[in-house]
Amino acid sequence: MGRFVDIGSFGKGVHNEVPENRTARRRRGDDGRRIARLPPGGVGRPHHDDGPLSLAQLQAKLEAQLTARQTQLDTLTTDVSSSTTLTSSDAATLSASLATETSKVSTVLAGVPTDTLAELQAARQAMFQDNRAFVVMSPQVHLTIAADTINSNAGTILANGPTVSAALTAREADQGYARAEELFAFSTAKATVAQSTMTSVSVNVLAQTPAGWPANERVFVQARIEILRARFDLALARADLRLVESWINRNPS
Repeated sequence: MGRFVDIGSFGKGVHNEVPENRTARRRRGDDGRRIARLPPGGVGRPHHDDGPLSLAQLQAKLEAQLTARQTQLDTLTTDVSSSTTLTSSDAATLSASLATETSKVSTVLAGVPTDTLAELQAARQAMFQDNRAFVVMSPQVHLTIAADTINSNAGTILANGPTVSAALTAREADQGYARAEELFAFSTAKATVAQSTMTSVSVNVLAQTPAGWPANERVFVQARIEILRARFDLALARADLRLVESWINRNPS
């Protein structure tokens, strides 16, 4: 077995041993002296154990993390305000939640430059437990917009129902009427189910809070599944409705 090279692991004072490879051998001098320790993985720039971060470095790191969350919340706020398919009540709920989370992050961020180590630890804990900008607020906004969009599109199909129904009735004696009526009924049923399901999805998603993570992750996963099903159902409803409208146009009264 070849010689072993000591490479620093991420844990302070902990090292792993891996068989020395050709890259490591080339990095040695003629006398076998190691020129530089290799980083984890055995390739790339030399790895140095710089020890624990200073207070200033910890502050800078937390500021960067909080700023990223603040930027994400701003983006989500824009998504909500620019959406044309969110219901007014859902938009109001999301806007209020985003405003609350943005305020929390801003408050924590403002105190970081003067925080002690203990205060930084508390701020970091608050960021991960109370300000779930990425794992809770992001899916909450995106899934609610998606659900309300499907709901709106399904509503358009259903709103057209009486007009299409009247046109079908006027051609009851025409060949192909039974099939057209069947397709229309199928289209209406699919749109109705999609609309009802998406209303429930919006309610469930909006009920989630940052404090509920990670248990509420499954709510978001289930919501995504329901949205995919509803999109498929809505696509079928539209396809059948186009067939019905095509049949009506081929059989003018």
